[in-house]
Amino acid sequence: MVIIKIINFMKNILIIFFSLCLFYSCSEESERGQYPLDSVPPKTVSAVSVENQPGGAIISYTIPDDEDLLYVKAIYKLDDGTVMEQKASAYSNQIKIEGLGISQSQTIQLISGDRSKNESEAVNVEIFPLESPIYDVLNTVSMVSDFGGVLVSWANPLRSNIVVTVSALGEDGKFTEVQNVYTKATQGKVNVRGYLPEETVFAVSVRDKWMNRTDTISEALTTLFEEKLDRTKFVRWNPSGIPYMELAGWGWTIEKLWDGQLSYASAGGYSFPTTAVLPASFTMDIGQTACLGRIKIYPRATGAQLYTGGNVKKFQVWGSPHPNVNADFSNWVFLGDFEDVKPSGSAAGVVTQEDIDFATAGVDYSVENSATPVRYLRFYIEKTWGGGAGMQIFEVEFYGSITK
Repeated sequence: MVIIKIINFMKNILIIFFSLCLFYSCSEESERGQYPLDSVPPKTVSAVSVENQPGGAIISYTIPDDEDLLYVKAIYKLDDGTVMEQKASAYSNQIKIEGLGISQSQTIQLISGDRSKNESEAVNVEIFPLESPIYDVLNTVSMVSDFGGVLVSWANPLRSNIVVTVSALGEDGKFTEVQNVYTKATQGKVNVRGYLPEETVFAVSVRDKWMNRTDTISEALTTLFEEKLDRTKFVRWNPSGIPYMELAGWGWTIEKLWDGQLSYASAGGYSFPTTAVLPASFTMDIGQTACLGRIKIYPRATGAQLYTGGNVKKFQVWGSPHPNVNADFSNWVFLGDFEDVKPSGSAAGVVTQEDIDFATAGVDYSVENSATPVRYLRFYIEKTWGGGAGMQIFEVEFYGSITK
């Protein structure tokens, strides 16, 4: 009987113990984080100053000397009325307001908060932000007729995250978005193609990640006739004084430039040997006389080769309607001076998905002198992304108007 009582007593003790543990666990889940230490709100910030900026402002202040100060937060509204909160830690004396579009006065509330979840009274601060960078970008937009469509270019000196939207007016009298470019590069351009050689109204607007959007600018442009040159007519050709340089032993010969193999699992493209000395030229016969509107180059995008290694960064293209040319540039017609630009503008060794998508789709270069018919081409390679001499191009295509 005594043993039974002891067992029952122990059972009751265990039940009480586990009940307490469960109660404590539930209480802990319902009240996470710092327990209030007091109910005294912190002091307000002082000595507030404002530096208005495009799309926002930087607010500086002196933080209160409360030992348990946790943060300072700013409460403001976006252009569409959305209420925003921006917090800065107790170790900072600045807070950045961003996401505003138009330039107009707004009263910001600055509130101090402590570890006991107390908050101070609000300090009202007036800011007068400059217009969002998207408006400056819109002012730089240029639209010009191009082969098969329109060439849109712009400048983004502040490297803001923007979306440039190109639309076209349809037969139903409505604009339809045909291209969206997500970028933060300082210089940008996009070729919108696939249009007949007739007048089309194109429109451009710019927005940011907070959905602030500019007005739309539009222009009626007559697109230029364009056709893709037949790559089966391209052949190896070099004049006196410009010998071929290629990695024939590795299969990276000039013919790989136009073999139509766009799969990066294929046998590669054309390459200079690493013993080459830049600047250097290579030549080819496109087998047809044409006014070239653009050149599309597919860089080597396998592995860690993109925007490094032998991929071409700076080059020129020259042409001639006849084969009576040599190493002397005076016998050639200048077609354009080109430079490959990484869309993201990121540092060396950093490649974003935007960069990958842009490069693997082929990079278009609009020919400056598109009025002169040519058949023989000279690529003058000035610089590679990696700085070495082992230039590599995966594939090349030419577009324009064939004259014969």
